[in-house]
Amino acid sequence: MKKLNAQSALPLVLLSVYALLILTRLIPAEVMDSTVKLFFALIILELLVFALPIFLFSRMQERDYIKELPFHFFSAKFTPFLVSMGFLMLSGGLVINALFYFLGFGSASYASLGSFILSEVSIDNNPLYVLLAYGALPALCEEVLFRGILIHEHKKYSFPTAAIISSLAYAFCYFDLSAFPFYFLSGLILAYIVRMTGSLFAAILTRFAVNVASVYLMPSIWGLLTQPLGVLFAVFVAMALFIICLFFALKTTEKRYREMACDPLLAEDRPYPFKKAVRNAYHILSAPAYLLCIATYIVTVVLMMIFG
Repeated sequence: MKKLNAQSALPLVLLSVYALLILTRLIPAEVMDSTVKLFFALIILELLVFALPIFLFSRMQERDYIKELPFHFFSAKFTPFLVSMGFLMLSGGLVINALFYFLGFGSASYASLGSFILSEVSIDNNPLYVLLAYGALPALCEEVLFRGILIHEHKKYSFPTAAIISSLAYAFCYFDLSAFPFYFLSGLILAYIVRMTGSLFAAILTRFAVNVASVYLMPSIWGLLTQPLGVLFAVFVAMALFIICLFFALKTTEKRYREMACDPLLAEDRPYPFKKAVRNAYHILSAPAYLLCIATYIVTVVLMMIFG
């Protein structure tokens, strides 16, 4: 039997991930009657939903992605850049969350594994579980799939094209319209990190830090946001932080492309027209398997809105 090429097989991998994520939403939260069970369930589910499809895909393709993907450590000069990108994601999430709250949609649910909710008691008593189940494992497994394999297999159409496709696929995992803008933005930022640093590990580390910060900080920030006296201050600070970090990102991009312009070896990494990248992404996502992924997302979201 003829082996499917990677680009044709990847949407099928995504479909399997989406199907497994949907199944996790059918597990009632009451089943997890203890913190230990909750976190072990999250760890096992993360491995089953993301790590297992990645492993099977690499075996079927007979590829060694450990060697192909840029897992090398990033240069120390990028540390301020990564910190600013982390704050860009957090402040962007707060601004988007506030916007949806004011529009009457409530706050977005930022958890890919559905019905499992982390209580404040669990956070305070089990920091190691938080670091592993909500920080390290999602950062590693999901970044390898979305910012690693998906971008690696589509970057021949241009890096921006690959970034758009991987960010959409990533945002679809959450099956939440209110969370979609945040996760799409986060996907683009993480892809941008890989582009600027040349390191997938940089994206994994940033994602880990943002995940942990979200668990510990976002409930408190959201509590401030919903207070009449704190809402304007919180939104102002988030907007200011977002604009400052965005400015820093643009300055880093300018410096990076100036280096590329002086180095013929980096010619393939030079800027690519955004409109052309969008057209490329549109044509790729028009393939039947990708359309099925999109349909799965739409149908699931509609059913969740109807049946709660």
